[in-house]
Amino acid sequence: MSPSHPLRCLAIFLPLLAALAGVGCDATRAPGISVISTRVVEQRPEATLVQLTLQLTNANPDPVGLVEFKYSANVDGRTVFDSRRAAQATLRRLGTQTLILPVVIPTSRTGALTGLHALVVSGTLSYIAPGQLGELLFDTGVRVPKVSFTQAVQVELGSADGS
Repeated sequence: MSPSHPLRCLAIFLPLLAALAGVGCDATRAPGISVISTRVVEQRPEATLVQLTLQLTNANPDPVGLVEFKYSANVDGRTVFDSRRAAQATLRRLGTQTLILPVVIPTSRTGALTGLHALVVSGTLSYIAPGQLGELLFDTGVRVPKVSFTQAVQVELGSADGS
């Protein structure tokens, strides 16, 4: 055997291995996200707290680690809230899970609005694809998969008496 034989084999199999690794990562389906409800939890003169209830679904045969939500809220087209929140959850295989995201609407950003107003919350959820390769690619920053969500609702802000 010539010394170049192992190198030739490596040159052939390395791209094949890389292609197969890429196919394996893309085979993971992103978690599904649905906003199933929004409600005003608390109102004070300085802010309104709105709670978004999300339903997350995993159509994969393996659990999917959820990492971080990055999301923002707009009231009547004006950005009033930006947040990052650790997901702190793993979606079980072929399962669903409910998570709650808080949205704070500061009066300092909206003024003394009262009545119904358009609230649009949008963001992304980063997650780790199943398997050792998915974890390694995530940890090294090579592949950080994300899924987006958006929800538009009407929200009651304040009241005539300022509460």
